Amino acid sequence: MALGAVVTTRDDTARRAIGQELGMRNAQLTRSNAELQAANEELAAFAYSASPDLKTPVRHIKSFAELVRRALVDTPNAVVAAHLERAEQAAERMATMIDGLLHLSRSTRLPLRQEPVDLDALLRQAVDDLAPDVADRRVEWRLAPLPTVEGDAATLRQVLSDLLGNAVKFTRPRDPAVIEVWSERRDGRRAVFVRDNGVGFDPQDGEQIFGAFKRLHTDREFERTGVGLATVRRIVLRHGGTVHADGAPGRGATFTFTLAMRPG
Repeated sequence: MALGAVVTTRDDTARRAIGQELGMRNAQLTRSNAELQAANEELAAFAYSASPDLKTPVRHIKSFAELVRRALVDTPNAVVAAHLERAEQAAERMATMIDGLLHLSRSTRLPLRQEPVDLDALLRQAVDDLAPDVADRRVEWRLAPLPTVEGDAATLRQVLSDLLGNAVKFTRPRDPAVIEVWSERRDGRRAVFVRDNGVGFDPQDGEQIFGAFKRLHTDREFERTGVGLATVRRIVLRHGGTVHADGAPGRGATFTFTLAMRPG
């Protein structure tokens, strides 16, 4: 009997320890969620309050640059024209980044509608939207049928558009460019893959690539706002899914995101 009492006491002690550990982890998760929510709210507040103020000087720069360019018609100056072009390009990049910041903030504020979403239809629409960008290129689309999932159609269309746009951009040096999209079942969920034969990236940057305004290539190589993949990550996480990137320099990249399957 004494031995049984010892074993019971040990079991109770172990259960209490596990319970305390779970309680601590739940408390940490609650704090993390609260911190994430606060950060999202701060981002949205900053974007909506600061963006109009930032856009005004950018518009002024563009206006003054246009006046200088008109003046150069009567008094040509190659050096001034070159400096002016750099200033205009910088202003355009700034305007694009401001728009990207607004776009990123919207991805965390807009309410999500939970409904059956035909990912295959969204995929075809995204490919059609990219037709002007690949009109003068050889792009081989390898598109497998995608399933119907539970989620918000508008934001999931943005996910596919951003991932395909990313693939189109970074396969620019390839002839032909090959972009593949398919889906697999994975642990009771649907995993969607977007793979390309583009320039790729260092595997060590697989997680950083989803950071806002994170660039792995220079503007001279590929123009980029740095918010497309950050938006993808935020939308997928809001759906309760996961997102991951694999790549290697010169050997292309594969982006994967998971979503809940449609019941039944």
